Parts: sequence; structure tokens; C-alpha cells
Amino acid sequence: MLAEAQRRGMLAEMGIDVYLLRGAAPAPAAPDKAVGDGAALVVACPTGTAASPHGASLRKVLPFALGIAAERVRWIEADAGGALPEAPDAPGYLALGAEMPRALGAHLSTMQQNAATIAAADAPAHSLRDGLSKRALWQALKPLARRLRR
Repeated sequence: MLAEAQRRGMLAEMGIDVYLLRGAAPAPAAPDKAVGDGAALVVACPTGTAASPHGASLRKVLPFALGIAAERVRWIEADAGGALPEAPDAPGYLALGAEMPRALGAHLSTMQQNAATIAAADAPAHSLRDGLSKRALWQALKPLARRLRR
């Protein structure tokens, strides 16, 4: 019989998500050696999104949904003109809102884009309004969750 770690690894390679009971907390992930400041995920969002009620809700549940520590998620906000500050190196990037994928891509080199998992989703105000929007957000987060679990 296969060890639990081997079984989960094989299922992950096949693209099958293993769901755990809510009471069972996942083991904290080991920090990625390639990341300089410890960021596992960089979330790019428009101005004021992180402080909005929907943004605060997403900020609270995002680490749990991805199975990473909250301090490993870096939020960067665009300025009034829509330009983002320099994004730190990370294995995963999430762009929230219609303009953010292009703004984030302008700051990432081709090597960073090829090495990282990049996902785009609607702004939190749209992503958290109903069941269909939440499902679309989860579909965008699944590749990030797989990558960050490795």
C-alpha cells in the first residue's frame, strides 16, 4: 500500500484535488528557498481594494484557501494612475480586477512569468457576491493552491 504522501503526490500530478475536513488543518508549508523575502503569493489589486470590506474578507480567507501562512501573502496596490509598485519574486501571483493582469505583467520578466503560476480573477467586490462568482474565483485559485502545496 502506498504511503499517504505518495498517494497525494500522485493525485496532485493527475490534477485531482484532495479535500480535507474543515477540522483538519493542513501542515504549514516549508518556505520556498528561491523566494528572498518569504513571499509565496503576491496579490496585485486596484487602489483601496485591500481595505474594502470585500477585500478584507478575501485577505482573511485567502491563506486558508491556499494552505499557506498569512504572512507569506504580499498585497500590492496600484496607485491612482493604475501603476503597480515593483512586485517581489514569488512562486505565485494573483491579479484582482480587469486592469491588474496587464499592470502586473509589465513588472515581471519573461523568466519570472515562465517560472511562476499566475492567476487572474475579478475584483473582490464581484468575486464574493454570489455562488457563481465564488466558484469562478476558486477555479482561478486552484492552480495557485497546487503550486504552493509543492
